[in-house]
Amino acid sequence: MQKIFSALRGAYRRVVLTLTPLWVRFRALPRWAQALIVAVIIGLLFFISSLLGSAPAEVSNAGRSVTLRSVAELSGAATGESVVGSVRARSEAEIRAEASGTVRRVNTTIGASVPAGSIIAELENDAQAAAVLQAEGAYDAAVASRASVSPVDVQTSARNAYRSAFETLDAALENQVDTVFGEITPYGPKLLINPIGTDASVLSRERDRIDGLMDAQRAVLASAATTDSEALLAGIERTARQVATFIDTLVETANAPGSNATPTEIAALTGARTAVNGALSSITAARASLRSGSTSSTASVDAGVKSALGTLRLAQASLEKTRLRAPIAGTINFLPIRIGDYVGNLDHVATVAQNGALEIVSFVSEDARAGLEVGAKAMVEGTYPGTITSISPALDPVNKQIEVHVSVDGTTGLVNGQSVRLTLPGTVVTSATTTGPILLPLSAVKLSAGNRVVFTMGEDGRLKALAVTIGEVRGERIEILSELSADTRIVEDARGLADGQQVNVATP
Repeated sequence: MQKIFSALRGAYRRVVLTLTPLWVRFRALPRWAQALIVAVIIGLLFFISSLLGSAPAEVSNAGRSVTLRSVAELSGAATGESVVGSVRARSEAEIRAEASGTVRRVNTTIGASVPAGSIIAELENDAQAAAVLQAEGAYDAAVASRASVSPVDVQTSARNAYRSAFETLDAALENQVDTVFGEITPYGPKLLINPIGTDASVLSRERDRIDGLMDAQRAVLASAATTDSEALLAGIERTARQVATFIDTLVETANAPGSNATPTEIAALTGARTAVNGALSSITAARASLRSGSTSSTASVDAGVKSALGTLRLAQASLEKTRLRAPIAGTINFLPIRIGDYVGNLDHVATVAQNGALEIVSFVSEDARAGLEVGAKAMVEGTYPGTITSISPALDPVNKQIEVHVSVDGTTGLVNGQSVRLTLPGTVVTSATTTGPILLPLSAVKLSAGNRVVFTMGEDGRLKALAVTIGEVRGERIEILSELSADTRIVEDARGLADGQQVNVATP
C-alpha cells in the first residue's frame, strides 16, 4: 500500500511540473488570447459530447421495425373494414336546470350511484318555499270556510265576497307589497329595490295610484249594504286586476339580477301575488253565483277551494324546479356544479347513465350499408365480440351517413364515452379519397413544434413525412382535416421516428 501511495505522489509531482510552465505561459498571454483559447477548448468538448451522444441513437433507430396500415383501416371516416364508434350507455339522461339560481346543496359526487328520483343538487329556494307555505295556509283557510258554509241570500253572499276581497287586497298591499317601499316622496313611496331597466319613479307613482283606487273602494265599503251587489263586485274586480298587474311587475323586478331584493322581500311579493289571485277567483265565483240567482254560497266557496288548491300546486311546482332530480337510476358521469356556482335556465348540470349496459354507435356509408344486417357479428378493437342491434333506415342529416348500433357481448374493458375501432362484416374500401375530418389514432400522428405529420414508406426503405392539418382530440384519436387517400399506407406508431429514417416493415 505504501508503494502505491509513493507512486501516486510521484505521478502528481510530474503532472504539476509539466502543467506549471504551461499555466505561466497562459497567464502571460493577453486577455483576448486567453478568452480565445478557453472558447476553443469548450467548443471541442461540446463537439466530442455530441458525437458520443448521437451514435447510440443512430444505431438503435437503424433497425427499428414499423407497421403500415391503410388510412381506411385506421380511420372511421372512410368506408372500410374498420370504422370508428363511440361507446355510450343504452340508458343515459342529461339533467338540465329548469330555473336559474345559485347552487345551495350538492348531494352526490361523480361516480356515485343514485336511485331514480333522488335529488342530486338544489338551488337557492327560500322564496319558493315561503310561497308554498303561504299557499298551504290559503288552501287550509278555504277548506275551513267550505266546512262552515250555510245557505244565505245571494245578495248577502255577494256583499260578503266584496268585503273579503277588499280586506285581502288591503292586507296584501300594506303588509307585503309595502316591504319594498319606504318614505313618502313627491311622486309616491320610495322604491327600496333596484329596478333594472325601469325608472323607479314610475313604480312609485303606480303605488300611489293604487292607494287612490283602494281609498275609493274604502269609501264604497261604508254604503255596501245598500249598493247594488253586481256593481260592488265589478268595481272591486277592476281594482283587483290592476293591483295584480302591479304586483306581477314588482315580482319580476325583484327577481331580476342586480335588484338587491332580499329573499324575505321576494317571498313577501310572491305571497301578495298569491293572495290577490285568490281574491280574483273568489270575486269571479261570487259574480257567477249572483248572475245565476243561486240562494247558496256553496258554489262560490267550492270555487275558492279549487282556486286555492291551484295556487298551492303552482307554488309547489316552482319549488320543485329548484331541485335537480335524477330521472333514472344510474351512475353520475358528469357533475360540473359546486356549492355557490350560478346556473342558468337549461344549463347542463349533470349526466346519469347506466354504465353496465353499453352500446357502440358508429356511422357507415351507403355502400357499406349493403353488407350489413341486424344480428350480424362485429368486433370491437379486434378483441371484444359484438352484435349489430339496429341500422338506421335513412342518412343522418348532418354527416350524410347511416347510423349503426352494436351491442357488446359479455364483460369488456370499455368505458362510457370512449372512441373505439369497430370491425363490421361485408364492408370494402370503395372510395379512392377520404376528406376530413377523419379520425386517426394519436400514435399515428407525430406532433412537434410547428409540425404535424404522418409517415409513409418511400421506395428506398426510408420514411417519408406527409404534413397534415389536425383538428380536435377525441379520446385516443385525433381529427385530420387534410385530404388523404383511403388506401395510403401510413405508419401505425409514429412516436420517435423521423423523416428519411431507415426502418424495417413488420407484418401487421
